[in-house]
Formats: sequence, C-alpha cells, structure tokens
Amino acid sequence: MFGSADVEKNFINMQQGISGSSSGQNIAPAQNQEYGDFILRNWETISEADMKRMNAVFQKVNEMFGILYIPLEQVGVLEINSYTYSSIPKCYSPMDINAMDAGGISQSYRQPYLKLQGEGVAVAVIDSGIDYTHPVFREGDRSRIAYLWDQTIMESGNEAVPYGKVFVREEIEQAIKSENPYETVPSRDENGHGTALAGLAAGNVVPSENFSGAAPGATLIIVKLKKAKTYLKEFYQIPPLAEVYQEDDIMLGVSYAVRMAKKMGMPVSVCLGLGSSQGAHIGDSELSRYLDYINEDANVSVSVAAGNEGIAQHHFTAELSEEQETVELKIGEQEGGFYTEFWGNPPDDYRISVQSPAGEILDISTSIGSVTQKLSFIFTATQVLVNYVKMERSTGKQLIYFRFLHPASGIWKIRVQKEKGPGNRFHMWLPVQGLISQDTYFLQSNPYSTVTAPGDSVRSITATAYQYRDASLFFQAGRGFTPDGQVTPDLAAPGVELTVPLNGQQNFGKATGSSLSAAITCGAAALLLEWAIVRGNLPYASGSAVKFALQKGAVREERMNYPNPEWGFGRLSVIDSIPE
Repeated sequence: MFGSADVEKNFINMQQGISGSSSGQNIAPAQNQEYGDFILRNWETISEADMKRMNAVFQKVNEMFGILYIPLEQVGVLEINSYTYSSIPKCYSPMDINAMDAGGISQSYRQPYLKLQGEGVAVAVIDSGIDYTHPVFREGDRSRIAYLWDQTIMESGNEAVPYGKVFVREEIEQAIKSENPYETVPSRDENGHGTALAGLAAGNVVPSENFSGAAPGATLIIVKLKKAKTYLKEFYQIPPLAEVYQEDDIMLGVSYAVRMAKKMGMPVSVCLGLGSSQGAHIGDSELSRYLDYINEDANVSVSVAAGNEGIAQHHFTAELSEEQETVELKIGEQEGGFYTEFWGNPPDDYRISVQSPAGEILDISTSIGSVTQKLSFIFTATQVLVNYVKMERSTGKQLIYFRFLHPASGIWKIRVQKEKGPGNRFHMWLPVQGLISQDTYFLQSNPYSTVTAPGDSVRSITATAYQYRDASLFFQAGRGFTPDGQVTPDLAAPGVELTVPLNGQQNFGKATGSSLSAAITCGAAALLLEWAIVRGNLPYASGSAVKFALQKGAVREERMNYPNPEWGFGRLSVIDSIPE
C-alpha cells in the first residue's frame, strides 16, 4: 500500500502533525480505535495528496522514524504482505512473572570519592504509569517526578505530546498536598508494574523496609503507555484482557523522555521492562532499531529486559540438512487462537505443509504472492491463515506467518522442506507467556535465542535476571545469543524475589522477572552517567560507552567462559565499572 515494496525514499518535508482532515473528531488518531497505525522509517511512503485522499495523519518520532495513522476503513484487510511486516506495530508485554549490594550499587554510594546517587541525571520509565503518591517518589510534599505523560487520557495533545496529557512537577506536588490527589492529577498505575520499576530504578532509601532504588538522587520522567488498539490485538490473536502495548506508542514515549531530559539539561537513563517474541530476534524490529539510533547520542542510555522465555518451550530451531524436518506443536484444549512465525535463513526457499491432529495435510503455496492463504481443515473447525514472504524487507530472510483461529487441541505437525541447494537453519517462535495458553508449546523446543525484543538491540543494555542470594540464574530467564551470533544478554542483574513499592498501598511487596533486572540496570546506568557527564569525567559519554563500561566491570566466575548465552559478560557491578 505504501508503494512498491515500501522502498525507502525521500518524502515531502514533513513536520510533526501534518495530516489530512481529522474526520471531525476530537480524539487523537493514536487513541482512536477507528485508525490503524503504521511505523515508517526514513519517512518513506506516499505523497501528500495520497495522505489527504486517505484522511491520514503523520506523527514524527525523530529524524529517522515516523508514524502514519490511517482510518481502518481505508486500510482494508490487514495483511503482512500488503503493508510489510516491520510497518505493523508489534505488541509488547511486561516481563514479569536487598539486591543493591549484589549489584555493586550501594558500594558506590558509600565510596568516599564517589558517593554516586544519580544526582543531575534523569531516569525515565516507559511502562504502566506510576503511583506518584508513594513515599519512595517524594520527599514530603516535594515530588521527584519532573514530568508524567499519561497516554491514556483522552485529549488531543499539544506542542509537547501528540495525544494524552502531561503533568509537571508543580501539578503533582499540588495533587500530593490535596485531600483527593486524583482530582488534580488523574493518572493511576492500574497494575503496579511501572511503580515497581520506577522504585527499583530510582526510589528513595527506606531503611525500615531495607529498600533503596539504584539511583535515589535521580529525577524521574514517567510515561504511562496506553494499551494496544483492539484491531491489533485481534490481528495478533492476543487475549482481549492481556496487558500489551504498541511499538509506536513506546517509541513516542522514549522520544518524549529524551526531549524532556534535554530540556532539563540532564543525561537520561531509560528503562524498558517490556518484551515481545515477534521478529527474527536479530535486532530487526523498528523499536530495536530506534533504540540503537538514540543510544549513539551522548547523554542517552537505554536498559531493556531479556524476557522470561527460557523454559517456556516457545522456540524451535533446526538445521535443514535432510530432505524434511517436522516441527511438532502441541496445542492446549483452552487455546483460543495464536500466531507463530517461521524465519528461514537465505538463500533457501522452504516448502511448508501443515498436518492437523486428525492427520489431514494441507500445503502452503510458495507462488501465490501477497494474498493471505486460508487453510481450512475438513475434520476440525480450525482455520490457519498464512502469509508467505519470500524475502522480508528488513532482514532478507524468508518469513512465513501463521495465525491459528479456533485451533483444535492435540499435536499439530508443520513439515518443512528445502526447495534446492544446501540446507540452512530456520527458527520458529510462539508468543510470550501470558499471550498464549501454557499448554501450547513446541514438543522439541530450544531454550536459546529466547531473549525478547528489544533485548536484541545492539546498543541497548540487555539485562537478564538472577537470584542474588545464591548467585543462581533465574530459571525462566531468556537466553542468547541471537540467531546471527550477537551477544545478548549483556549482563545479569538481581531480579528474583525483590522488594518493590506496591501500587496504591504505600507499602512494599515482592516481585520477580527480568523487567526488574532492567530497572536496576537502568539505575546503575544513571550512576555511571552521573560520574561520566555530570561530574565531567567523560563529558560526551554515549549509551554504548555506558554499556561497555558495565560489561567490562561485570563480575565473572573463574570456571566459566564469557560472554555466554545465560549470563552475558557476568553479574552487574557498578563499583567495578567505574574507571579508576
């Protein structure tokens, strides 16, 4: 739809907010369920005349990325082939299921020549929001939150944000002082995930709870993400009540945090505790590419979660050296529907057939083009929709995208054959835990290459989780490396049974997951930014420089080879990461 193969080309000189008409509604297109969202790279696409014809709206993210909002009535049937895989926003889930000493963080507080606490640094958490009334985010009536962008509030935005509403420190402090804070600042963290991450990254020291955030002196920037639109959840067969967020909203949230930190004259450490198993797992998602882009700049570091997919049995891989490989997929009785992705390495083309539990076999056409193929089985009510992409634009790999509708339970078999020539490796991934029945999995799964996106971002800091009490790896932790051999995760940080601030209760509880490790790593990165930029030791340090410093200072065991797919370069240690 965006032109021949969506080739990258110069478009009109677009500025933020150029659009067709707004269809007479006050709801911003990003919040409007009647609009579809498409991520564009290098502002490639169509002419301004075509935008007006489609009643489309464009939103700039930065110099490299933008978002095009098109009325769904103009979009038609959403197909991977028609719009390109990378342009359709992916959906990201929270990666969840006294650690500061273990991370060498409290030592950096106590070291007399350091006393690092994140002063002069911004910590940005892009997640489910924050309980801004919790004591760990304020000192009396003084809030440590400089900006709070709530994407869920139904407003059309202003010059600062394209939709939702921004609350600044003065408004938050006014709310804290009032009898009913939420009349003044009506922003809540419904599930508490963002509150937990913000607390671990930059919460106050609370001696009575033996709690401290990693960077208790940092200034907070919070983005509360709106939930993914209904049409995307339906397209990806995501359960209606699942907590998922759109890739384009996350990108806009990160962009906002970077701009606000720059406005305050502060370096910023960004925390993303979200993940997705969509994509080829080689840093190919638009979010991963965007994070690589901003990590090149001085003053910006991004920490992300490795995910919790290590033992979920959601990854299959094989070297197709024989004539045929059979992938056995068990589908649970309560499974309502799901997607799975096949990624084959070039130069081979692959022939695929699908066998139902009843033994019926249907072939997938390799020459039908961009049309979605519908496999309807006679002996079951299951329909499998298939998009066959011989060369996916971003990766050059072969992508075969399956959507199982009302799948029959039992053992399904996907038979893979090579067209000709030498064999090559292919991978398949199922959705992350929480988006698919726990009884749906590959019978012969592989626990490696299970780090979720954007943990495959080259320049971000990808943190996996370990139990700091006995230095054991979290058993569900996502494992590397990427299929093309990139090292990920970068390091391990505490992430098991951590004390976290609880949402809406002003007390504390326990939580586990790699998103918590990302939050602690984000706070650790803030300490390094304080040492490097605020104190002038390395004034132009980039996110890559912070990442390499943490890799270099990681604690490693003598009898283990590094980097490795479980631990990366070792366990986080801030005190060992600061040059002498």
